Amino acid sequence: MKDHTTGGQGASDSATTRTDCSEALLRVYEYLDGELGPDECAKIQAHLDECGPCLKEYDLDTTLKSLIKRSCECEQAPEALRLTIMSRISMTVIQVDRG
Repeated sequence: MKDHTTGGQGASDSATTRTDCSEALLRVYEYLDGELGPDECAKIQAHLDECGPCLKEYDLDTTLKSLIKRSCECEQAPEALRLTIMSRISMTVIQVDRG
């Protein structure tokens, strides 16, 4: 995929105000899940507003997430599996924070 940046920005704008496709697509699930802060959320939204290919990928991810939610609504994971997943998530967060 080509590396687009948010359009409409002049060459004098700093790189921190631009979001490229790889960053937008890497963070799209965090965006969908409401896990980004307001600044990061605004950057991703601005990129999606101006980048057709990323917006298309976002729409696909939104549809996929909706289908999974509908398909799994009536089932609940066994408690042992839920505890294992939560434990691994906690270990991952701790490892990232210490890194």
